[in-house]
Amino acid sequence: MISVLSGVNFLCSPPQKKAYTTEGAEAHLDQGKKGKSTSISGSEEPRAQAVIQRARAALRKGDRKSALAILASIPEKDGAGHFAAGQMLVGEKAYAEAAREFGLARRTYQDRYAAGYDQALAFVNAGDYSSAIQTANELLNQGYQTAELAAVAATAYLKNGQTQQAYNAWRLATHLDPKNEDGYLGLCEIALDRDNYDLGLEVANIGLTHLPGSERLYVQRGVMHAMKGQFSEAEQDFTTSAKLAPKDSLPVVATALVSMQTGHLDKAVELLRQASKQDPDDYFALYWFAEALLHAGAVPGSREGDEALAALQASIRNNPDFWHSRSDLGKVLLSRGEVDGAIEQLERAAELNPQASSPLYLLAQAYRRKGNEAKAAELAARVSAMQTEEREAQTLPQATLKQLVKEGTTSSSSDRGKH
Repeated sequence: MISVLSGVNFLCSPPQKKAYTTEGAEAHLDQGKKGKSTSISGSEEPRAQAVIQRARAALRKGDRKSALAILASIPEKDGAGHFAAGQMLVGEKAYAEAAREFGLARRTYQDRYAAGYDQALAFVNAGDYSSAIQTANELLNQGYQTAELAAVAATAYLKNGQTQQAYNAWRLATHLDPKNEDGYLGLCEIALDRDNYDLGLEVANIGLTHLPGSERLYVQRGVMHAMKGQFSEAEQDFTTSAKLAPKDSLPVVATALVSMQTGHLDKAVELLRQASKQDPDDYFALYWFAEALLHAGAVPGSREGDEALAALQASIRNNPDFWHSRSDLGKVLLSRGEVDGAIEQLERAAELNPQASSPLYLLAQAYRRKGNEAKAAELAARVSAMQTEEREAQTLPQATLKQLVKEGTTSSSSDRGKH
């Protein structure tokens, strides 16, 4: 099969067909739970709905084998029944099984595109990226050339480690629908990963001509400017994004990171204090608020020192798996003489990211204070062998903008910065 995604050499030409649009991949797959297109009145078997209900009940009891056996009673030619079964399975997060049902539905269901699109999405959610790519390309080659389908293909290619094909797919998405924001964001992310900031700026500029109100594209462009050392332009883009999305803390955090990079710590502290108050659930803003305070010289017992401690504790409550906050909290507790608490946080940080040397370095100090010289020496030797200090130092704060734009512009604050 020839993929229509190979050799794409355009960026955003006028669309040839109207794109089939939804509110996003997950939203589309969730439509079965929300009641859209769940009718199986066209089913050849009137009892299909009862079959699906029985299968759902079995799934919720943890009996997946029985559920699948029940669904197997739906006639092969009953496309509507298989489509409804696929939607039910999506609602139960049984994505691989859902993909199979959507595949059966594609044979006879009245909306072959909807069945195929949902099958590709189900494959992505199941982690079967090769099958998702194959399904998407089958549909594209059959003439269903839509931006949302190209976006699914791009996501699958990217998760499958096929970056160039993902880039081509995102380009196809912007070609089919020049107002497809995700397409430009995906292209910018790949440019950022490749350190090709000029290309990223070009993509962001083109995207903003079609979507002048996209706060996410302004953040993307701002990060490209920042990575090129164009901090004034970066700050201007982040400020514009903040005006477009006043309830989003992301542009404020990005502006603060630029302020830290340029040595304006007082400004960074105030911006991050504002962001953490604006969204007290944003563990990333809280982490950077504490980080800015510590960079500005906050010491134990001072107002700023207490603020840093409270911010890190709140950051961990909001996301217990963010190792950076645990590492910083361990450092703060160690400076306050709370050695046992510091060890607890630093050990957890090391578990969350075994490749990070900073928690181990601090742990060595903590165990030395406890008088455990053998453990301290062991940890110090591990840190010396890892030789990652220089690489880690580059993540703060400029390279963190990469992480921020990759995660923060495509997810809520609750999902931001997890790696």
